Parts: sequence; C-alpha cells; structure tokens
Amino acid sequence: MLGGFAESLSAFAPCVAEAGVAATFRGWPAFSPDGRFIVGPVTAVRGLAFAAGCNAHGVSGSAGLAMALVESLSGDPSPYVRSLSPDRFIPRTWSWEDARREAQAVYENYYPMPVAS
Repeated sequence: MLGGFAESLSAFAPCVAEAGVAATFRGWPAFSPDGRFIVGPVTAVRGLAFAAGCNAHGVSGSAGLAMALVESLSGDPSPYVRSLSPDRFIPRTWSWEDARREAQAVYENYYPMPVAS
C-alpha cells in the first residue's frame, strides 16, 4: 500500500520513490468514553491541546481532525468544534475505571451487527 502511495507521489517529488519505506506501524484505536473526538486546547494547562479519541477514524478522519484542531485554536471556533473540547471532561467527576468501561462499551458496540429476527 505504501509503495503505491510512494509511486504516485514520486510524480511530484521524485526522491520519494528512491527513499523507500523504512518502517510501518499501527497503533491501538483510541476510543473516548462518549465516542466523540477530543479536540482543542485544555484551559487548565496552558499550551496543551489535543487531537485524540479518534474512535477508529484515525486515518480517515485525520485531515478533518487537523482542521478542527486548527479551528479550535482560532478566536471563534464553531459550536461543533467547541463541543469536542477536552474541557468537557473537567471537572473530573468520573473515575478512570468508569471512563475505561465507557470507552470499552463504545468500542464493543461501534460496528453493531444486525440482530436476527
């Protein structure tokens, strides 16, 4: 797959085809307790911003997630982008175990199978 991308990109940057693929990896899917992206600055920690909680949309949603992060750092983000703020988990009225359990439930039910009639 990456070889195909490199071949296509080499039309614009010939050195890409020569560089080759050094390594590949994949990470664990990160599910948030409410099944929504976590995007934007954390008001309690100056300079800290998140683009996380991809909920199985890391690759397919990465460009949109990046755009939402940039928008969150602007002076007037949309109501949708504001709704993704990590601040929705502050103040901490939840336990780590509750958050883990809820995130696991989102994961386990993310691709529901039809129920037999």
